[in-house]
Amino acid sequence: MHSTLTLPAAVERAAIANRHGWGPQRGPADLATLATAQAGLHAARLLTPYVTAHTRLPEFRADDLRRALSPDGTLIKVRCVRRTLHLWPHKRAAYAHTATLRLRLGATLAAARRLGLSRKDLERTSTQCQEALAGGPLAYRDLQDRMLKTQPPPAIEAVRLGIKWAWESGRITCRNTSPSLHREQREFALIEHAHPATLLADPDITAATARLIRHYLHAYAPASTADLLWWTGLSQAEITPALATLRPAITPVRVEGLPGELLTLTEDIDHIRSAPPLPADHVRLLAFEDPSLKGYFATRDRYRNAAHHVQAFNPIGEVRAAITLAGRIVGTWNWNKKTRTVQHSLLTQLSRPVMREVRLRLEQAEAFLRTEPG
Repeated sequence: MHSTLTLPAAVERAAIANRHGWGPQRGPADLATLATAQAGLHAARLLTPYVTAHTRLPEFRADDLRRALSPDGTLIKVRCVRRTLHLWPHKRAAYAHTATLRLRLGATLAAARRLGLSRKDLERTSTQCQEALAGGPLAYRDLQDRMLKTQPPPAIEAVRLGIKWAWESGRITCRNTSPSLHREQREFALIEHAHPATLLADPDITAATARLIRHYLHAYAPASTADLLWWTGLSQAEITPALATLRPAITPVRVEGLPGELLTLTEDIDHIRSAPPLPADHVRLLAFEDPSLKGYFATRDRYRNAAHHVQAFNPIGEVRAAITLAGRIVGTWNWNKKTRTVQHSLLTQLSRPVMREVRLRLEQAEAFLRTEPG
């Protein structure tokens, strides 16, 4: 019997940082490649995908992301894993959408039933939503107003849930048309109008789930089954058959300081093992709810000191924008909307050379976030 391979923690952290584009090695060259490497760019907060791209793509400008999300762009915004917004390349969005569809439709139906509405009501109002968008995109308020004029007139709650049902089902899409990364102007459109080359429906849920799991492992492994369950939001029963199809391609490994055996794609092991540790003075800023940190739950100790959990995470469990040193969180930072400045807080004492690098990174973040009006 062969013993399980154990990877040094520093090597594992370097491999992830390089894979995700914030290590010393050359990373993804464009937004679509970056979104692929991260298994989707987390986009629940306005600034997150912009800051994620800024910290990884040297020539990135905010308008690059707006163009990528336009009808002729490379990305689409979908609500998928853990029912949160992510930006995916068009060809990969279908399996993220399909594998997690039950989660989103179930939550929407539960909200409808609390208001005395049935699935049939949601489908009817969803159809009204699509009819309202047949002539072209509409801002959210305009879409609501147009639907409220239909006969028989539905209640505003039913209208909102109908829009949500259409979106979660993959029939319509939502895009932020604001000219500033600091503001949101939601515009809804039929999926065939906004992204004519994209088909979100995939009839084989198990196959879609297997593709999503494989993509997660390629992006985040070594990772535990608990990490996978957390990231997807799926149940053990849902991932078990999909994971079974991938077992021949998976090799268990251990990582120093992390509990148990972790899942890793066999094809990726040599690449992970060959990563040189991050330099001791390697400083990077990561976004609020950065994808690199959102990929884990049971093995968060790979990047944080458990004693600093309260400082690194907010009260509802979201990971704050982080200052990292050699792949570990050593501080947090945030954008102050009123003063239009970046503020920070350290979790440990840093040397003078490292502090100079931290200040440089903070100045770069502030300069980037000031490029567009608040």
